[in-house]
Formats: sequence, structure tokens, C-alpha cells
Amino acid sequence: MRALYATDGPVWHGGLHAADTRAKMFVSLLASVVTVALSGVEPQMVLFGMSLVYALGMRRFRILLIGYAALVGMSLLAMGCALGMQRLIPSMPPFSASSLIVPFLRMATMLNVILPLAFSCRIQGLLTALKSLRLPFCLYLPAAVMIRFIPTFLHDVRQVSETLRIRGWRMTPWNAFRHPLLLTRLLFTPLLFRSLKTSEELGIAAELKGLGYGDGMRPYRKLVWKTADTWLVFAACFVAAAAVLCQCAVGWTPLEGGMR
Repeated sequence: MRALYATDGPVWHGGLHAADTRAKMFVSLLASVVTVALSGVEPQMVLFGMSLVYALGMRRFRILLIGYAALVGMSLLAMGCALGMQRLIPSMPPFSASSLIVPFLRMATMLNVILPLAFSCRIQGLLTALKSLRLPFCLYLPAAVMIRFIPTFLHDVRQVSETLRIRGWRMTPWNAFRHPLLLTRLLFTPLLFRSLKTSEELGIAAELKGLGYGDGMRPYRKLVWKTADTWLVFAACFVAAAAVLCQCAVGWTPLEGGMR
């Protein structure tokens, strides 16, 4: 049942881990809206730089590096697919690597705000924060499960990797390149079955915690809004305003939604 309890890894105190869950949810929501609305490279750099400082506050540097490695891999894959399509379809407009800068910065900014929410919040506090927003049960429980899936999935990857190492097969990029089918059989198949098992455990744990039984249930710990949380929200609004001013300085694109 551990999938619905505390976060994995060492328990940190202070800093971002002591911030209220609702403040971190507000930062994530504000970042998602602003990074989609803005389309310039300069305002995206402002958002990325400040969100990176925010992400470093969770003090999980290895997880942050793994996230960036996966992000760079996806960007290189997208670049390769775009180049391949241009070779196959000459009528397509010429591909430019600079066109991926803004989408890459958007994904990096969201990575910087989602990972702290997933790794610095206990699931009970997350559920309490979502429930305090008066959201229906069918909305706040899937939202909590999706956020909790990130540390749970990384824990499953770590266990499968340790199992393969015990059996004499190391999960390295070179081995993955040499034996892609073997990697699929040894890594992705166990992860699929572990994900199914985790989903079942999440359902049982949610039922044992009394979720969905109305207002009769009371949280073990009540959320307390502190002065530091107010400053965190104020800083997030200040960064968003600075990014908007930077976008006004460089000029808005014809598509003001920022999707280009």
C-alpha cells in the first residue's frame, strides 16, 4: 500500500518541502498558463531560469538530471523525425533547429514545477489540498494519482534495474542501443505489469483511507498557510509579470496563444 503514502527517498525538512501544497499547486498552474501564453525565446528563458531555481529547492538533483536527460532525448528524437520527414517530403518547409527552442523551454519549465510538486508533497497533503478546492471526487483523486505516479514509476524503474544488475545485465545506453528488443523484454514488460499492480494498490489504499465517503473523514494533518507560502506565491506572480513584460518588449507574435 506504500504507493499512496509518503514520498520516496530521504525525507527533507525546510525549504520547498515545508511549503504548503496549495502554494506549490498555484505555482504549477501559473507556470503552465504563462509558458503557453508566451511565445518569445527571451520570456521563456526568464521562466526557465526562475523555475530552475525553484526546482533546485527540492534538493533531488539526481531526479532533476534524469528528467532533463529524458527531455533532451525526446527533443533529439523529435528533431530526427522532423529531418526524416523533410527528406521524404521535399515540399515541406525547411526545418530549423531553432524552432524547437521554445517548445523545449516550455517542457523544461513544466518539468521544473511538476517535479517539486510530486517529490516534495505527501500524498495526504495533496489530497487534502485538492479536496479543499471543492473539486468532485472523480477529479481530485485522478489528479493526485497522476502526480503520485511520477515517484512511483521511478521507484519501479529502480527496482527493475537492480533486478537486471543482479542477473548480470546492466541497463546502459550502449546496451540499449545494441539490444533494443532485449531491452523491451527485460525492462518495459516488467514495468508494464508493475504499473498494473500499482494501480490496483492505489485503488485499495484509497478505499482503506476512506476516500469518497463524504465529509465524515478528517485529514490526519491540517494544511497551515504560512507567511513563507505567501511570499512564494508573490514571487511566482512577480516572475510571471516579468516574463509578460519581456514578451511585450520583444513583441507579440500574430498567434497570441503562443502556439507556433
